[in-house]
Amino acid sequence: MEVKEEEYVYPVEALEVLEDRDEESLNHEQKIALENLVRHCKVKDLETLEKLNEELSEIESLKEKHVFKLLEVVPKHESTVRAVFSKERVKLDDSDIEEILEICQSIETSDE
Repeated sequence: MEVKEEEYVYPVEALEVLEDRDEESLNHEQKIALENLVRHCKVKDLETLEKLNEELSEIESLKEKHVFKLLEVVPKHESTVRAVFSKERVKLDDSDIEEILEICQSIETSDE
């Protein structure tokens, strides 16, 4: 399969799209994605995600793909931030990690 275009979406948007489809029309990967999103989607308010996106995008060392990964996980601990970036070629300073945590801890998530 060839990827022709890539677009980042908020986890809650992906969840809504998958939930709106007839479950029988979903392929195996989509069913797994739906199950994971139902179980792990932490922020279901689009306005909150947009605000977090804005704030995280201001951190210079983060690319768009990093911001959307953080929006998926909404880390509350340093170890989680480090795990998100463990396979990335970006070196985060301690100050960047602190800023990410401060932003992510400023909102309530569904696991609290």
